[in-house]
Amino acid sequence: MLGLWSAAAVLRNGPPVGVASAGPWRLETRAGVADADPYTRAVLARSGEIPLALGEGLQLTARVDEDGAKLDPRCVYALGPRVPPARFWTLEIADRDGYPLDNAAGRTAFRSGELLRAQDGAFTIRIGAKAQPGNWLPIGATSGFELVLRLYDTPLSAIGDEIQRSAVPRIVKERCS
Repeated sequence: MLGLWSAAAVLRNGPPVGVASAGPWRLETRAGVADADPYTRAVLARSGEIPLALGEGLQLTARVDEDGAKLDPRCVYALGPRVPPARFWTLEIADRDGYPLDNAAGRTAFRSGELLRAQDGAFTIRIGAKAQPGNWLPIGATSGFELVLRLYDTPLSAIGDEIQRSAVPRIVKERCS
């Protein structure tokens, strides 16, 4: 029973090895390689996800904010002001299993070319249940959610393990209702 429970916990929470972090963001460094560890392969088999191969890009996920508190659908978060270098990137809001969350606005993701930006290239995306001015990603959840940042054709994909904290977007809780 203990073995089954521990295997289920690993599949639910992600692999215990091959994970790098930068602030609230997690990166499974071995997900897109042919010799991925058994835990990573099991998580991918269970989800049915096809990860980006090493050299194609990276996927980072965040389930907590800058202070380490779980992302709460009753709160408004500010994400920004930049992402690591990439030719193209997407930011998606997903449920805890990684599936896109439906919402009344019909928007589950932002793409790098769609953002309103300051003159220096910085941006802020507000994430919350109620409409926000500027870049807004609606939360359609009543329970926990995660943010998924995919970087395509990034120089970081060649290294995979090392991302500087200053390069990833900050996730700052602004207020809660």
